[in-house]
This record gives sequence, C-alpha cells and structure tokens, in this order.
Amino acid sequence: MAGNGISTLQYKRDRQNAKLALASSNRSNPGRRSTLDASQLPTLYTAGDNTSLDNNPNPGGLIQGRCWT
Repeated sequence: MAGNGISTLQYKRDRQNAKLALASSNRSNPGRRSTLDASQLPTLYTAGDNTSLDNNPNPGGLIQGRCWT
C-alpha cells in the first residue's frame, strides 16, 4: 500500500484523478506546465465503474506533452 492512499481507492477513475492531482502538485515549479486539462487525455475510466473507458475524441490528434498546459 502506498503512503499516499491512492491504491486503496475503490474505483480506477478515482485513482486516475488522484494520480493526476499528485502529478500536478509535483509539477508546480515555475516554468513547467502544471495545469491539468483532462480533455487532452486519450481515455478516462468511467466514473463508478472499473471496467469501462470513456474515449475522448481528440479530433485534432494527440498533443505533445498532453494533458499539461
């Protein structure tokens, strides 16, 4: 079990969001892209479901350095 408690969350979407929030706080140094835009991720787990994925269309294609702006 990790000290941050992420691995104990029930749903994969909750774990995904917690990991992104932790990464965002770790990227808070000046000059680094630290603003999260989850719409740039290719997929997200469906909230409250550990087996389904929500696909983001990303009509312009995937962006270098996605999901950080």
